[in-house]
Amino acid sequence: MIFSGVVIPVSTIDWYGKSVSVIFFNGCNFKCLYCSNNNFIRVANQRIEPLYKGGSVMEIEEIEKMILDARIFISAVVFSGGEPTTQYEALEHLARFAKEQGLLVGIETNGSYPERLSKLIEKKLIDKIFLDIKAPLDDPQKYSYITGGRDDAARRAGMSLDLNNVEIEVRTTVFPSISDVSGIARCLSGRNCTYVIQQGIPENAPEGEIRKEKAFTRDELEAMARSISFLKDVRIRTKERGEEKICTNPLTSWG
Repeated sequence: MIFSGVVIPVSTIDWYGKSVSVIFFNGCNFKCLYCSNNNFIRVANQRIEPLYKGGSVMEIEEIEKMILDARIFISAVVFSGGEPTTQYEALEHLARFAKEQGLLVGIETNGSYPERLSKLIEKKLIDKIFLDIKAPLDDPQKYSYITGGRDDAARRAGMSLDLNNVEIEVRTTVFPSISDVSGIARCLSGRNCTYVIQQGIPENAPEGEIRKEKAFTRDELEAMARSISFLKDVRIRTKERGEEKICTNPLTSWG
């Protein structure tokens, strides 16, 4: 398998309210303009090779041991990347292993393989999907532009959003030049999902114009969240304060 070699044994920011281990898979089928993990992601042209040059090879047993070592400190494992669903067999194996340890399983995904996510749901190997939606789902041209030319990216993300029998949290990383939070929020209206607006860090993006931008401030993200009051559960995530629930409806109390 291609494995980035990056593991966060204990994290309290990747799954709100839970302590988790985060396992990063290498390889991605997108080449997003603002990808913050580009330093360890390697993109094969059309498919991921198990021994792709530039990827770090790690035995699956090593990852299992990392999960076991962290087990007493965590309640869940989150698989991230890259795009973990590009390596389905390894992902299913590790998800089953985590469930056998009594742990919850989450997957951070761009949603481009809804059929693979559906298979994990059917096998009861996934508890939560953290779905990265990058642009309004009804704007396939912009979605393709952000993801590096994937013409079907918006349609497939929409299919992943429509999956049943699993908790879904939608995330959008925002930058001044390309973000459309209001447009994405309109596509989420009426859905039972959390929406998290994440503060993009321009210096972590690949080389390009985005690196020259100034990051949105925490107050600007709060204003974005409050502007989409038709969604029930909106949060922001910033370097300053981590993840915060934002009350978008003045008649609602978070308790």
